[in-house]
Amino acid sequence: MAEKDFAIVCDGTCDLPLSFLEKAAVVPLRLGAAGADGARDALERLYRDLAAQGFARVVSIHSAAAFSPVVEDARLAAAVCADVADVRVVDSGSGSVATGMLIDRAARYRHFDVDFADAVAGLEELAARVRLLVIPASSAPLAARRRRPSRAGLIGRAAASLRMRVTGERGLYLLSRGELTQLARGADCASLALRLARAASTVAGNEGELVHALAEAGDVRALRAVKRALDEAAAPTSCLGTVRALPLGREVTGAGSVAVAIAPRSAYWRDEASLRGLGSQLEEPASTDAQTRRSQSAAATPTNPNRKR
Repeated sequence: MAEKDFAIVCDGTCDLPLSFLEKAAVVPLRLGAAGADGARDALERLYRDLAAQGFARVVSIHSAAAFSPVVEDARLAAAVCADVADVRVVDSGSGSVATGMLIDRAARYRHFDVDFADAVAGLEELAARVRLLVIPASSAPLAARRRRPSRAGLIGRAAASLRMRVTGERGLYLLSRGELTQLARGADCASLALRLARAASTVAGNEGELVHALAEAGDVRALRAVKRALDEAAAPTSCLGTVRALPLGREVTGAGSVAVAIAPRSAYWRDEASLRGLGSQLEEPASTDAQTRRSQSAAATPTNPNRKR
């Protein structure tokens, strides 16, 4: 296997169709009857299987912990498998099709022979700029994870959750860099869609032209409302496509949810040549510190030329 090759792993929270993943040679995590509870063991087996196939390097891309716990399991599994493969876990800081954007870029970087370390560094930089705007179902787990002031207390939080279920109120949430923030709340999906479009326009005003992708979970009217709002807001953004949320993603956002991933066009369509050397630049401070420590102890500890680094 050529040294440039590396494996790409993801899970179902990316909401990308299996047909796309197969075409892009991305390996999806397949969970058994245990579901997400068995993710750590399943990932460890997957990493070891890939190593046995000759993939000494793996980039494993997952949604933020606020969206799914799988990313934490990936980190644990990667550490356990360090003896057979260099597994780099990339936390998208977001979820759904925002995570899908990173997976799409990873496949492109590999296709254009971007060095493994540079590709990982590029993905981490994109993760810092991608955002997910989502209108989940009122009873969805994601809605229950929203940030609230600590003074609300258990009773206040329970009352707010009950009110949303009884009245049918839904919220608009932003998931970016691992932080989940509620931007608006209301029973009218069209109004929430308008707030979503305004939020996208604000990002475009600060960061330039955007690209976006949508994920829907069975509510055609909600999807149309979001698309219409984006068109009417005239935000400078181009659509990459719309997908149907996968079961693992729907468990988080709920039936009828709509999500829009946005990213600066310049970051998403970044020229592969600009990634060259990016990985070594980001690792240089750590490497320098390590070299200093080795120099300080060289007189007392002979260097073993065969030691793995």
